[in-house]
Amino acid sequence: MVSNPPIIFLDEPTSGLDSVSVKHCIEILKVLTGQERTVICTIHQPSSYVFKSFNQVYFIQDGMCVYNGSSSNLIPFMSSLGYDCPVTYSPADFIIETVQTVQESVSPLVDSIQNGKLNRRDSKVLHSSDYPLLRKSSDIYKETTQMLETKTDIDFPTSFWTQFSILFSRMILQIKRNKKAIWIQLFHHTLCGVLFGLLFSGIGNNASFTVSNFKYCVCVLVFFVYTYIMSPVILFPSEVRLLKREYFNRWYGLKPYFLAVSLRSLPLMLVLGMAFIIITYLLTDQPMELDRFVWFSFASILVGVASEGLGTTIGSICSITNGSMVAPAVAAPLVFFCIYGMGYGQYIGRVMNIIIYTSYMRVGIVALTQSVFGNRHPLECTDEIYCYYQDPKRLLRDVGMADASYTLHVLGLIGYVIFFRLIAYLALRFRLTSELSRIIVNYISKIFHYR
Repeated sequence: MVSNPPIIFLDEPTSGLDSVSVKHCIEILKVLTGQERTVICTIHQPSSYVFKSFNQVYFIQDGMCVYNGSSSNLIPFMSSLGYDCPVTYSPADFIIETVQTVQESVSPLVDSIQNGKLNRRDSKVLHSSDYPLLRKSSDIYKETTQMLETKTDIDFPTSFWTQFSILFSRMILQIKRNKKAIWIQLFHHTLCGVLFGLLFSGIGNNASFTVSNFKYCVCVLVFFVYTYIMSPVILFPSEVRLLKREYFNRWYGLKPYFLAVSLRSLPLMLVLGMAFIIITYLLTDQPMELDRFVWFSFASILVGVASEGLGTTIGSICSITNGSMVAPAVAAPLVFFCIYGMGYGQYIGRVMNIIIYTSYMRVGIVALTQSVFGNRHPLECTDEIYCYYQDPKRLLRDVGMADASYTLHVLGLIGYVIFFRLIAYLALRFRLTSELSRIIVNYISKIFHYR
């Protein structure tokens, strides 16, 4: 219903439902028909209530139409041919039982209704020329072909934001219903937060553990990377298979769907991510400055969003099996570029300095480190006579981040978020556009065949 279709085809919508649910389902369908929509259903054993609810019924036996018309006119039609329906019988059950048990009844019914060409509707016989839905299929095919030739891009009746709001609401509802997954993620974030806090307990203002504090930033980065990169790699390929069917049926557009997919995990990520950050930030005794905490939290969440975007890109291109191998293979060099030059950062060459920034993790670790050590007063040196990294500027120099700007690196993370999402969108667009993908595959096959 997202795209507000004028005609709805339903295959056995009441099957498997109890009588109360069947009544509710039919009432909803009647409401839809009252909004200038046409609802067409196939039902094998309709109850009396279901049967009377339909304005138009069409019975088929052995591939031939035995009745076409209003539900109220079925009993008079059968009586006119000598088949009287008992008072206690449902009209639908009666005609089904008659055509299946009395073989000689099929031909009179088919002949009287002219195999569906006549429509016994509203107590009068309508010919196909009087009823638009009974026109010849060849005429409808010609009109449809002409329409597609004049306008190949058929617009959706509903707007982009209407489709987005409905799809996003559905996805949020699905997340809420999966309470087990929410509890698992909450346990994971809380446990990791406590473990990280205990491993790096009380090092935030201690100059003797400045390097360990930098390692804490690296661990936070790795946590957000691997927590959010694998979920879409494993889960999104299954959604792509469902998307192919729904998009092929033109239930909604790809753009509102992809925007909803991109934003659906953000609320839960903010809640769980902030829980992890608060626990570790307090246990590690980081500087109690609101601006630093906000900068640190913002950079961490952006790393998680970028990681999820990379996972979505891989999930859009690969199957679950291939994606499970591709994701670690892609992440490994990105981690290497992230930690390259630690200890000799001032000697990194220009070319290598450009290469390492092809990793969004490098951009993320610089933002996290700058939020903790940037523009900071000398740390406390209590455990040793002399602390080399008492001045945080020395650490930033040795890890190659002395002149780095927090703002520019946050903008870089936002750029990577947009880049990964764009690649994922284009990959989905390619997979859903069978004609384009088929042409590209044929050209590639010709090239290799020629060689």
